[in-house]
Amino acid sequence: MNKIYGIIAIFAFAGLLIPTSAMQIEAVSDLDYMLTIAEKGKKYIKSKIDKMDNSNSKILDLYGQSTSEINKLSIAIKDGDVKSARNLFVSSMSNLKQISLMLNQIQENKSQDSTLPNQLEIIKRYEMNMQKLKQISDKINANIDFSDMESLLSLAKQNNDNGNIEKTKQTLDKIALNGLQTYKTLQSLNEENKIIRAQALAEKYVDKINTLIVMAKNSGLVDHVKQLENSKIQLISANSTSQITKNIKIIITINNDITKIDKNNLKQIDANEIKLSQTQQLTAELNKLENKAKLLHSEAIGSNAALYYVEKALSIIDNIRNNLDDSEKRITSKIQQIEQLLLKSQKILQEST
Repeated sequence: MNKIYGIIAIFAFAGLLIPTSAMQIEAVSDLDYMLTIAEKGKKYIKSKIDKMDNSNSKILDLYGQSTSEINKLSIAIKDGDVKSARNLFVSSMSNLKQISLMLNQIQENKSQDSTLPNQLEIIKRYEMNMQKLKQISDKINANIDFSDMESLLSLAKQNNDNGNIEKTKQTLDKIALNGLQTYKTLQSLNEENKIIRAQALAEKYVDKINTLIVMAKNSGLVDHVKQLENSKIQLISANSTSQITKNIKIIITINNDITKIDKNNLKQIDANEIKLSQTQQLTAELNKLENKAKLLHSEAIGSNAALYYVEKALSIIDNIRNNLDDSEKRITSKIQQIEQLLLKSQKILQEST
């Protein structure tokens, strides 16, 4: 409807502004039509104003002026005053058009505001983010001071309660920047802590490497000796968690290989060439299991689960030594239990690295 009135008004303006006697005669005959257009335009604008949430003084002033001009237009038409009628029509329609533009702008601004996130919701989200940052800080013992962020959040709430949208937005921008800087600081500190923990673990593995080197040399595993020595050098000089983790995995793999090779070698030795009694064989097996358990025990420091299985295995080893007269079946069952416990401990340590 607004477009239709606009098109009609354009034609009306064009007819009124052409200074020819023919058109003036036509305008006189169409004075009532101009009044009809003006009245419909006023009615349309009035319906739009009535739908406004809040009154706008400038719009109301323009509407009042236009209404007054349309009333005068009606009188001029009755008096046959073509010139005054034309001027009043043009002026009233111009005011109505300006009101229409202002109403459209208000509607556009309202639509844009409706798409923006609620500032109170943003404040709540930032409060949740701050709590998460505090939890991270406590976890890594960063001792971050959150007093500035808390003050800014309090100020944002106050500005929002007072309806000060612009100041609220400025404060929220400061909170966002503060939060980003705090996150970067925590991220950096966490990386430093990871390196420190990894280096401590690397130092612990150096002792184990020395033991494995001796075992590899005794078994004639030259290639394994070279790998272990190389891993030892890299562990000592490592300055990143990825390097340390990589070399620790190599060491664990070599340890498993040596254990497997030693076990296979024992199987290949002819029983007739080993002139040891059953008790001596059992003692040798127990010593081997005990050595493996002690290595795992030094490695498992810091892991309660791994330590539990290792210490339980050591307890069963002592039990067997104190009861060598037990049946072969019972002793075999206990040895299998020891191997399972050590395997569980080893698996936990591998997954934690």
